[in-house]
Amino acid sequence: MEGRVRRSGAGPRRLSAVAGGRPSGESSRVLSVLVVEDDPSMRLLVTVNLELAGFRVTAAATGAEGLELAENEKPDVILLDVMLPDLGGFEVAERLPETPIVFMSARTSESDLERGRGVGAIDYVTKPFDPMALPDRLREDLEEFERGGAERVRVLRFGPKG
Repeated sequence: MEGRVRRSGAGPRRLSAVAGGRPSGESSRVLSVLVVEDDPSMRLLVTVNLELAGFRVTAAATGAEGLELAENEKPDVILLDVMLPDLGGFEVAERLPETPIVFMSARTSESDLERGRGVGAIDYVTKPFDPMALPDRLREDLEEFERGGAERVRVLRFGPKG
């Protein structure tokens, strides 16, 4: 898809998506993301924006499905909603201690942020958020994670513990 409006003949205008993130060719490694989000429109929005930015995306609608896909797919990062219809996001995160997790949620209280950090999340994206900025944020998180581990990303995103 090209990132502009196309006009074909006398027919209606067709919009095409605009990719966010880095231009292609900047990194040869394709990063994989597991998106666990029960809202179909949010799941689609996030998936499309990440795919357009060059990520390989797998999506799940429930915590149980997310756990199964995480074990089978071994994603580089999991983008995890906090409020899911079966297992909560915090519970899912506790079961996946080896995988970097970025929560996305409308729950923004200090206790929710602390709980996210407590179960090992490297980042916590609050809804609403700019879906076009999400690919760059995930790349930054993963680069920091590779440089210094989960605590380095947590300090970048949450500030020093204490």
